[in-house]
Amino acid sequence: MCHKLPRLSCDGVPQEPVAPHGMLVFRPMRRLGLLALLALAACGGTQIPQHNGYKANAKPWKKFKTLKFDEKSEAKAEGDLSYPAQHRSAWFAIDLAVPGEVDFRIEITPPGDAVNDAFDLGVEVLDAGYRMLVRKDNEEGDGQGDLNKQLAIKDQPPGRYYVHLYLQGRLDTADYILHAVMKGSAPAEVKSDFPAQVAFVPALPVVPATDDTPKNYHPPVAVVTSTKKVVHKGPTPPPPPPPVTTISARIINVAIVSGGTQITVGRGTSSGATSGMKGKITGIANGAFQLGTCNERACTAVLQGVTPDQIKGSGQVTLGL
Repeated sequence: MCHKLPRLSCDGVPQEPVAPHGMLVFRPMRRLGLLALLALAACGGTQIPQHNGYKANAKPWKKFKTLKFDEKSEAKAEGDLSYPAQHRSAWFAIDLAVPGEVDFRIEITPPGDAVNDAFDLGVEVLDAGYRMLVRKDNEEGDGQGDLNKQLAIKDQPPGRYYVHLYLQGRLDTADYILHAVMKGSAPAEVKSDFPAQVAFVPALPVVPATDDTPKNYHPPVAVVTSTKKVVHKGPTPPPPPPPVTTISARIINVAIVSGGTQITVGRGTSSGATSGMKGKITGIANGAFQLGTCNERACTAVLQGVTPDQIKGSGQVTLGL
């Protein structure tokens, strides 16, 4: 006689079979265990991510890309997003140099059968202080589920603005192409009431048609008196002394000699050092010296009261003091 197999739920628990009237049902334990394993395997569905779509400690708003506008004031950017791959959003920056508006259009390619029926790519535009100016997603705005979204910001002052694209479902992925067109605002029309506010010219005195000046009148002649300032020249002051120019040099060798400690500095006559030039070891109080012999590349000097360790600890001299 045939028998029905037990039905299993998705959690692996057998359900009571429904037997037709007059039919016996057998439940072999070994077959029941095998069917439970098969049912558990069949119940394994798509794994829903439990994260928020971002990597740990991620700050995606700080990793924006600045849109570059061409001579037609148009810009374009494209990419892909994936909530399971922790790449949930994309940020773009726009620098508005003059007052105006920006029109946006986003072409969206959804992932296909893997996405839910309520798929929608959210988009919002924010100002430099991250205050939302316009938004379109599942909860706000219009065009939910549209694969070609359009939005704009109008009459905005110069400054930086941000475009934020983001997925809303935990299984969502999408490709996008962002188009932006920048338009400058037309200058405001200035209405003038000229010449309504211009004052009338007051009445002018009447001038006779003929000159009534007496014939024997002579205008006074202005007498101009000039004084000449005598400048007494004194002796010409001597020209100021040339500024003292110091040069630095590196100590390239230290040796103990009969008169003290001899140093060799890495500057010679070809680089501004001369015999008899005074100098001092940097950082040593009693490190003053006078250069002895010099060639084109180096000079030597002998110091007393300074140890080689002190000299090596400094390693630098100043010449021309």
